[in-house]
Amino acid sequence: MKFKRILSLALGSGIVLGFGAIEAPNASAALLTSYQFNGNGNWSLDGVGSNINPVGNISAFVPVGSRIEKAFLYSSTNLNNNSFVPNVNFDGTTYSGAAWTNLGSTSASSGSLTAFRTDVTNQVAAKVGTGSPLEFIFSVLSENPSASIDGEALAIVYSNPNELERTIAFLDGFTNPLGDTTSVNLADPLTSTQLSNPNFEALLSLGIGFSAGGASGQFSRVDVNGSRLTTAAGGADDGGLINGGLITIGGLGDSTGNPLNPNSNTEPDDELYSIKSFLAAGNTQIQIDTLNPSNDDNIFFAGINITARAGVNAPPPSDPTAVPEPFTIVGTLIGAGTAFRMRKRLKATNKL
Repeated sequence: MKFKRILSLALGSGIVLGFGAIEAPNASAALLTSYQFNGNGNWSLDGVGSNINPVGNISAFVPVGSRIEKAFLYSSTNLNNNSFVPNVNFDGTTYSGAAWTNLGSTSASSGSLTAFRTDVTNQVAAKVGTGSPLEFIFSVLSENPSASIDGEALAIVYSNPNELERTIAFLDGFTNPLGDTTSVNLADPLTSTQLSNPNFEALLSLGIGFSAGGASGQFSRVDVNGSRLTTAAGGADDGGLINGGLITIGGLGDSTGNPLNPNSNTEPDDELYSIKSFLAAGNTQIQIDTLNPSNDDNIFFAGINITARAGVNAPPPSDPTAVPEPFTIVGTLIGAGTAFRMRKRLKATNKL
C-alpha cells in the first residue's frame, strides 16, 4: 500500500546567459532551474525503480557526433523526513553522503517525500564518448535503503551540430502543494511557419516519485496557456506498484501523444508531452500551471525542450550571431585598435 501524493509542477527560476548553458543555485522552494542549455543538441531521459538488487537498467540515447554537456542522476525517496541520504551504486560508482544535493521535502499526506540530485557528467561522458547509433545501458546495481527509495532517473543534455537549435531546461526540487506557474520566454514571437513545420518541437517531461497513479486516486494536473493538458500525471511507469518502485519520468520509450481526455484522472499518461498544439502564432511566452490535488506525490523533476531560443523563468539569451553595436562610440573614445581587439573578444564569447 502507498500513502501518497500531490502534484504541482513548480518550474523554478534560473538565470540565462548568452549561448550555451548555465546552472543556478538550488533554493528552498518548489522546483528551480538547475541547468539550461541553448544550442544545437538534444536530451535523453529515463528512469528505473524496484526493490531488488540489481535495481534495473537506465537507457540513454546519444547519437554519433555528440558531446555530453550535462548529466544528472536523481534519486527519489519516500518516508524520509530527512533521516537518510541515498546510497546508490550507479553503473559501478557509488554515490552517497555529500555527493547528493538534497532537493527539499514535500510535506505530503503520506509523509516527507524528498529527492536528491548528483552530477554524473564525467561518468556518463566517459562511457558515451562521442555517441553511438545504439542506446547506452547504465545499471543501477544497488540502492539503500531500498524500500524507502522509489528509484533513479538519468537526465542528459548533449550538443550535436546535426541537431536543431533548442532550449533545454532541467528544473528540480519538490512539489508545491499550492500549485505553481512557470514561463518559457521566447526570444522571438512564434510564427505560423514555425508551428506548421513538422520539425518544430515543444516538449514537457515530468519526473514524479511515490505516485501510484490516477486509478489509485493519486494524480496531478497540468495546464498550458490556460488549457488543460492532463489530469492524470503520475504513476509508476518506470518502476512498480510497491513502495520502493513508485517512480516515473517522461523520456525514452514514451510517446509525446497527450491524454485523449485531458480532464480524466485515469487516462493513460506517460509524463512526456508535446505542448505544440497549445501554442499559437504571435506567442512570446508559454505558461505552464500545475497542481497535485491528491497531495501525496512528489514532482522532483521537470524538463522543457523547445526548438526555439528562450529563457525558462528568465529572459531569453542573446542571439549568438548578433554583433555588439556600441563600437563606434567605443572606437572614438579608446581608439580603433583597442575597439577592434575588444570586438574580437566579445564575438569569441558568442560563438557556438
